[in-house]
Amino acid sequence: MSFDPKDPYDAAALYDMWLNCSRCPATFDFEPGGEVNLDYYHRIGQQARIENWAVLPARNHGEELVFNVLCPDCARRFGVDGCDGRMELAAPVIDQICQAMRDASEQAA
Repeated sequence: MSFDPKDPYDAAALYDMWLNCSRCPATFDFEPGGEVNLDYYHRIGQQARIENWAVLPARNHGEELVFNVLCPDCARRFGVDGCDGRMELAAPVIDQICQAMRDASEQAA
């Protein structure tokens, strides 16, 4: 499987560059120094899902896209589960970042 811009975990990992808990200093970045491409963000997002991080679908907060991300401890404390499904639409900024990354990969090749 590959990066899915409608998957909240993949999208949050890409948008935030890794996953930061919204309630405490915990950060999820399981592959520091790896090749940074869409597959990298997909692996981060899906590994975070497996490790019980909670990522709730994004919402626009003014001009900014905001993901609510909770580490496993905070998710348990607040009784929150992650999103099992996909977002109806990918946020336009996620599509733009994906296209820019694809363009950069093509130029590097």
